[in-house]
Amino acid sequence: MFVSDQTSNASHVGILTYLNDVMLESILWILLAGFFMGQVARRLKVPALVGMVLVGIGLGPQVWNVISPGMLEAADSLRIIAVVVILMKAGLGLDRDKLKQQGTVALRLGFLPATCEAIAIAIAAVAIFQFDFPTGLLLGCIIGAESPAVIVPGMLRLKSLGWGVTKGIPDAILTGSALSDVLLLLVFSLLLAFLSQNMSAGITFPGGFSLTALQLLPLQLILQIVLGVALGAYTARTLVILLAEQNWTQNTIQDTLVAAGFALLLVVFAENMPIFSGYLAVMSLGFS
Repeated sequence: MFVSDQTSNASHVGILTYLNDVMLESILWILLAGFFMGQVARRLKVPALVGMVLVGIGLGPQVWNVISPGMLEAADSLRIIAVVVILMKAGLGLDRDKLKQQGTVALRLGFLPATCEAIAIAIAAVAIFQFDFPTGLLLGCIIGAESPAVIVPGMLRLKSLGWGVTKGIPDAILTGSALSDVLLLLVFSLLLAFLSQNMSAGITFPGGFSLTALQLLPLQLILQIVLGVALGAYTARTLVILLAEQNWTQNTIQDTLVAAGFALLLVVFAENMPIFSGYLAVMSLGFS
C-alpha cells in the first residue's frame, strides 16, 4: 500500500509538472506570436489587433491546437484582466478640463449611437432572419457593445498624435464608449429576463407600490453610472492615502500591482453585485 501511495503521488507530481510546462508553453506562444503578428499587421497598415486575432484563431483548437486546455479554461479570467488594464489606461488618459469643455457631448455619445445601432440591428434581424423584435434587440445589444480593446488604444493614439486634443474629442469618445457599454449591458440583461418570462419580477415598496423590471430600467441605469463613478473615485482616494501619503509601498512596481489589484476587485464585485458598473468604476479609478 505504501508503494502504491508513492506511485500515486509521483504520478500526480508528474501530471502537475506536465500541465505547468504546457501552460507555460501556451503563454509563450500567445505572447510572442501575438506581439510579432501585431507588428506585422501594423507594418501592413492594418490595426495590430487584427494580427493578434488571427494568431488567436490559428493557435486555437480549430486550427493548430497548440494552446493547453487549462489556458483555454482560464480565458475568461485573462479577458477580465486585459479589460481592466485597457480601462485603467483609458481613465489615466482622460483630461478633466477637456471633459468639462465638452459638456453633455460625452453623454450623447454614450446613449444615442448605441441606441440607434441596437434598434437598427434589431430591425434588420427581423427583416432578414425573421427574428421577433426582442430577440433582434438582444442581437443588437451584443453587436452594438463597443470593445474597449479597439476604442481605447485608438483614442490614446489620437491623443499622442495631438489629433482632436484641443477640442477634447478623444476624451469624449472614451467616456461615451464606457457609458454605451453600461446601457447595452442593462438592456441585454432586461431582454434576457423578458425572453425567460421573468419580466413580471420587480420590486415592491412599502405601501404596496411596485415597479416591474421594465420600469426599473432607468433607475438601474442611473444607479450603475453613479455608483460606478463614486466607487472608482473613493477607491482612488483610498489608494492615494495608502500609497502616496502613508507610503505603504516602496516603488512604482508595487504601486502598479496594488492599484491593479483594487481595479480587479471592483470588476469582480460588480459581477457578483450588479448594482454598479465595474467598467465605469475602473475608468473612474484611473481618472481620479
